[in-house]
Amino acid sequence: MRAGLKMQKRRLAAVALALGLVLPPAVLAQNAPYGQILSQDMAGAADHAWTGRYGGSAILLQSVAAFDELTFPAGKAERAGGKHFSRTVRAEGRVTRTVYVTAPGRSSLEVLRNFQARLQGQGFAVEFQCAGADGCGEPFKELKYRWSDKAGQVGGGAITGDRGRFAQSVFDGARDIRYALMRKGEGESAAYVGLYVALNQGGTFGEVSQALNERVTALVEVLEPKAMETRIETMASDTIAAGLRSGGTVALYGLLFDTGQAVLKPQSEAQLAEMVKYLRGGSMKVYVVGHTDNQGALDYNLGLSDRRAKAVAAALAARGIAAARIAARGVGPLAPAASNADEAGRARNRRVELVLQ
Repeated sequence: MRAGLKMQKRRLAAVALALGLVLPPAVLAQNAPYGQILSQDMAGAADHAWTGRYGGSAILLQSVAAFDELTFPAGKAERAGGKHFSRTVRAEGRVTRTVYVTAPGRSSLEVLRNFQARLQGQGFAVEFQCAGADGCGEPFKELKYRWSDKAGQVGGGAITGDRGRFAQSVFDGARDIRYALMRKGEGESAAYVGLYVALNQGGTFGEVSQALNERVTALVEVLEPKAMETRIETMASDTIAAGLRSGGTVALYGLLFDTGQAVLKPQSEAQLAEMVKYLRGGSMKVYVVGHTDNQGALDYNLGLSDRRAKAVAAALAARGIAAARIAARGVGPLAPAASNADEAGRARNRRVELVLQ
């Protein structure tokens, strides 16, 4: 029924064109493929108070996580040594990711400058900005938002139906790329807004790309610094023992690290104490295995998880457990405990495991 209605609307527009009738732009937009989606906000979506919206645009996509981490480009994209950003900023807190789409006839510069002006009026300053392949680096488009990287797309692959097709393809035909990272505050209390804006021309997704043609899309990523709600309980020594007896491995979520760091936070002490209690109850040998989610480059996550595993092993040794009983390794995102498509799954994947040797 829905597909038939769409076809009827397209035929009416075609008949009008053949008869030389001039239809109002709003009617043309509604009759175009996906016109209604491009003119109406996604259900439940709303503008962030810091950014507002560019006049006449609609919220095409949005996802919100009460607590997550986000890596912002803060330098030019490079190819030497593998595609990467020359500098990034990783922060954690409340994350709101929104894709806006404008009506045809606007420029990416105009849309970017409008967002920047609003943010600067609230005390945000430019941390980094660039324009085009020369300024941003030729791999920027591929690294920032890629059709094949579901984890990096708004919604993480969870948005379905017609709107879900845009989640995958929204920047596939991106031209006249512009990007700005805005910051307010310092250190862990800093707030960030990333603005990735492009004019769509071409693209490889058929009618979806055609619907976006000559429209500007803007990915607005807001990170509000916010403490994580502590919901993970410390695993007691007897529970550790039971889990290792039955399954050979236990996942520990009470070992905490700052984002991108391998230094155990003081809040980890309770879990370390239970691990020591378990290990003192016998002569068993264990592997300490570090895990991450899939956010960021593989080599980076492998190194980070390895450093974290070694930090836990060193902490156990410092509390009297013989170093010969512990072997530490990191496997990064290679053995996930859950899907990385949303923050709940990524939180489960960021863990340290004890494994019986």
